[in-house]
Amino acid sequence: MSPASQQSSSFILEHAPEPWQALLALVAAALLAWWGWRRYGPHAGGGAGVVARLCRAAGLVALVALIAGPAWRTTTTSHLPGRVLVAIDRSASMARSDWAPGAGAARLPRIAAASALASALAKVAGERTLAVEYHAIGALSGPLDATALVSGPPPATGASSPLADELERLVAEYRPDHLVVVSDGRVTAGSGLASLPAAWRGRELGISALATGSDAVEPELAIDEIAVNREVALDEREPVTVRFSHRALAPGPVTVTLFLDGQEPTRIEVQPEGGGEAATMHAATARLEASFHLEGPAKLRVVVEQGKLRREQEVAVTVRVRKLKVLMLAHRPLYEMRYLREALKRDKTITLHAYLAEGKWRRWGAGRSEAELGPDHLPLSPGELRDYDVIVISDLGPDAFRESELDALEVAVHHGGSGLVWMPGETGALAGFSRVKLGALLPVELPDAAAISRGFLAGEPLRLSRTAVAASLGLLDPGEVPWQDLPVLYGSSPISGLKPGADVLVQDQRKPAQPVVVTSPYFAGRTLFVAVDDTWRWRRNVGDRYLHRFHSQLLRYVASGRRIGNQEWRLFANPRRAASGELLTLSLMPAGPAVENPPESVTVRLTNAGGEGAEQLLRLDREGHGYTARLPAPAPGTWNLAIAAGPDPRSVDTDQLLVLPPADELRDPRLDLAALESLTRGAGGRVFTSPDALVAALPDLRRSESISVVTGWWDTTWALVLIVSLFAVDWAIRRLNRLP
Repeated sequence: MSPASQQSSSFILEHAPEPWQALLALVAAALLAWWGWRRYGPHAGGGAGVVARLCRAAGLVALVALIAGPAWRTTTTSHLPGRVLVAIDRSASMARSDWAPGAGAARLPRIAAASALASALAKVAGERTLAVEYHAIGALSGPLDATALVSGPPPATGASSPLADELERLVAEYRPDHLVVVSDGRVTAGSGLASLPAAWRGRELGISALATGSDAVEPELAIDEIAVNREVALDEREPVTVRFSHRALAPGPVTVTLFLDGQEPTRIEVQPEGGGEAATMHAATARLEASFHLEGPAKLRVVVEQGKLRREQEVAVTVRVRKLKVLMLAHRPLYEMRYLREALKRDKTITLHAYLAEGKWRRWGAGRSEAELGPDHLPLSPGELRDYDVIVISDLGPDAFRESELDALEVAVHHGGSGLVWMPGETGALAGFSRVKLGALLPVELPDAAAISRGFLAGEPLRLSRTAVAASLGLLDPGEVPWQDLPVLYGSSPISGLKPGADVLVQDQRKPAQPVVVTSPYFAGRTLFVAVDDTWRWRRNVGDRYLHRFHSQLLRYVASGRRIGNQEWRLFANPRRAASGELLTLSLMPAGPAVENPPESVTVRLTNAGGEGAEQLLRLDREGHGYTARLPAPAPGTWNLAIAAGPDPRSVDTDQLLVLPPADELRDPRLDLAALESLTRGAGGRVFTSPDALVAALPDLRRSESISVVTGWWDTTWALVLIVSLFAVDWAIRRLNRLP
């Protein structure tokens, strides 16, 4: 808003600004004029004499007038608008729908109060000469457009609320006349709001706050995640893990129901564990199983409910006949490899090709077709590795492979999504991979070969148990007998440490417990380290029941990144599960070897699967053989990833991104009225609950500034010319009449 201005002009005497000084100048001029006329002396006769005396008298009067400093003063007065800075909290707690602007009004998100305030200010800004600026706080900084704000509130997705620190920075930068804060007052990081009035003492700053939200704790139920394989096998039991959050629930269980087309729904009841304050958000997990009996796309729907609270969410999966293809590479036919090979051969859903490296590489097995046994040479070219879902490396070192074969193994996991299983043995040769490129796929840090060998030869008794991580993934459910009750195992490979991002799935009974099975993601694929080599001991009197159950679950898990279709590309988020505002990476990578003639540019569409219609477009930049982009996780919900421009969408295996609300923001969502009052009280401000009331109470913030420009007459050329001319005329007349 440009300031309004007006001009006024007046005549002044710069050197005689007071009235008495002007009077003295006037008297002096009159006396000099009289003296110049009466005391002129001899003068010319007639009209010339009169002119000469008049010129002398006028010259003396002009001289006195110029000494008094006559000038023309022009004053420009600008009426400046009051500067109002509106700071809008966009942290995740402002997305809660518990703001009702008037009696009987529908409950709206708290952030909607910002739009109501912008509308109220837009009506009076011109009339009251207000210059209003809108800025976001709540871990999302930057200016906000007033027109867009009137149309609708911005999303509230900030992962934290460092409100005091952000307000201090904004006031120092913009120096407003009045600060308006739209917030629920909930601070989760940095200084408290009560510290600001002291920091702003001495600054002419008014403060008002628009409190939005409720301080009541209401029952709440939300589905955080449905963890299920996006591509599931026909007629296999698939674990479905439902993670949900709850607050202030009534006593009694929460019912979780799983619906699948054409089947009876599956229900379980979960007894929520409250504890602590009613305002605290607690997490719970329900584990179910589903079997898919029809090939093609399928919808899996989950309903979580207690009383009148009900939440539901759908997940799309693809059902295909899946026959896992495993490539086993071993040093020698030790007991573990021998029994595991026979167990997997008897599994009709697994195709196993096994090769031994003793002496020189040879195919392990005879008497069957090449389709069953595998090629008569080691299939480690990039094209051949594309056919395998899992590669098992047992008790081998890097010297057993050519450099090109090691590179092909890395590409198969990195781009093809294959799983890689490491199984050390008594030779400790696996330690050699720590020194080569493929060692990056080890999820653990290993000691030297001698230490690994001693770990197996020591024969320390071990009983295994699955960890909470494995349980949350629905992995390694042993069935009727827990793993720790099975026959004892003897000896294992020592582990120096876990690499970043690694998870322990199985541990032993020692104190402290030592990792036995460790897994880690590696771009499109996954790797697994198994520190024991005698699970064949579990076969006593039961055959392959536990040996097969243990290894087949791990093989299918490690192959979870494997594409089943014929798509050339994989589109995925890393991490796939993120908190709102957390930085993540979207990647489009070749599903196998590098694609010929890749597109010049790629644009990805993110669509909220919750039916809210929210959508984002994001351009991916070329990186290596694929395309990537980094972005903060959008608003909470399940987001479908799809190709908007670039490769043919039919050639892309897509994924979903699950965005969870920031835990700190939703831990206690109540309105903190006391914090807002401590902010405004020190500056003589108020807390309002109505936007209209806040706007009506804004003080008159207008101010005026005047700038005067003085144009003096006494020091101008024409004034000098006037004085000289008057006395020159007098002198000329006297000289013409030969007077002194």
